[in-house]
Amino acid sequence: KKNNNLLKETVQKCKIKRNEKICINVDKVQAEKAQEWWNKTKPEITKKVDRIAKDLMAGNYATVINEIPERYLKYVAEKNSTSVEELKKMMTEILKVVQTELKIENVVYDVDAAKIGRTSAGRNYAIISSVTTVAADNQKVDRKQDSLVFEDENKWYIMNLDEKTLKYAKKVYPDFEEIKVR
Repeated sequence: KKNNNLLKETVQKCKIKRNEKICINVDKVQAEKAQEWWNKTKPEITKKVDRIAKDLMAGNYATVINEIPERYLKYVAEKNSTSVEELKKMMTEILKVVQTELKIENVVYDVDAAKIGRTSAGRNYAIISSVTTVAADNQKVDRKQDSLVFEDENKWYIMNLDEKTLKYAKKVYPDFEEIKVR
């Protein structure tokens, strides 16, 4: 548990040999390390999702866009033959157009029910469900979705976990292949 290099090495070996006793122990250690991380990080993440929820309801989409890792943005920009700056501008414009048609009335993240884990690369993560209440044409709709919280280069990020985002994220972070989404 105290030797991260040995743990990572053993986790890699256990991808092939799942049922060996050491692999069962490695899974247990990975779960313990993820829980320790979550216990330490949960208050910070709670503050972050509360701020994101408030900013979404206020129409401040820059907060949401700033939660997307630069590496991910760079990948998406390259896939779309544009720059990161242009991509951010396009995202902001799209969100502004959506805002003219829809009003985000409430956003609730269920941090207490987060699914936590740790990839074989040693990356801790949490999957947090949320419900966003959107109003349009005098009707309200609740939209459920999951967000992925993870660390990259010593910074915490929160990204929506829709199919396309996860597909691109797996290209940028190959260890995300191991993350099981509900």
